[in-house]
Amino acid sequence: MQLGKTQSLKISEKNNSGWVLTDDSGEKAFLPKIFIPEEKEIGEEVEAFVYQDDDKLKATTEIPLAEVGEFAVMSCVQSLPSGAFMDWGIIKDLFIPYKQQKTKIIEGKRYLVYIYVEENMELITGTTKFKRNPQYEDLPFQKGDKVDLIMMNESELGWNVVINKKYIGLIYVSDVFKKLYPLSEETGYIKAIREDGKIDISLQPEGFENIDEFKQQILNKLEENYGLLYVSDKSSPEEIKAELQMSKKNFKKAIGGLYRDKIIDISEDKIKLL
Repeated sequence: MQLGKTQSLKISEKNNSGWVLTDDSGEKAFLPKIFIPEEKEIGEEVEAFVYQDDDKLKATTEIPLAEVGEFAVMSCVQSLPSGAFMDWGIIKDLFIPYKQQKTKIIEGKRYLVYIYVEENMELITGTTKFKRNPQYEDLPFQKGDKVDLIMMNESELGWNVVINKKYIGLIYVSDVFKKLYPLSEETGYIKAIREDGKIDISLQPEGFENIDEFKQQILNKLEENYGLLYVSDKSSPEEIKAELQMSKKNFKKAIGGLYRDKIIDISEDKIKLL
């Protein structure tokens, strides 16, 4: 049975309290009656998340914030000298031992948590200690793929981010065009997968195939400013970033397209709607 994972299990027994679910190896987990979504017969399958409770395997049809091998932002519901209990999004709270806390976890505050199975005790455990920019193999990404991000922390190089709840990547300072906050969620794009297995992320899509998004962004800004913006292809990257939260490269592609479509006029120090 896959501990800390959602999986298909068969109903092997029923009683007044709930169902006994079994995997292909015969291992069992108990699904309490309150989590039974609909009536099923013995032998039918149920999608359930398996966790431990009082040294027993239990199941729930609730959806946890994250499974084993994933990251999630969680709130602390109780902090003790031995560790902290985090809101996991299911009936069971996730325990983070004190030794697995990067800094002492405080009740009521939110933290980025990684979930794993502790090898010695074989217990599902959380940690706020994790590697920065680890090396990966066989990544399920290609350059340009759209991904979900959780902002981790800012460094001299840029922002460390969690990608699709499973991987850690980096947004370089040169690719940051708006205010970012720790634990916030953003949309990003795979910029590069380096030979050492590290992942570079961009907050904006690259290439002419994505330029319509930037054209619309510029047009929206022009409309907000009565058809006039005091930036042009002569403006500095910093000026463009401050005004439009995009790179100068994407800005120049977008205004070039708008100019060819006879939607804007470009002057030495400004652009305006026609």
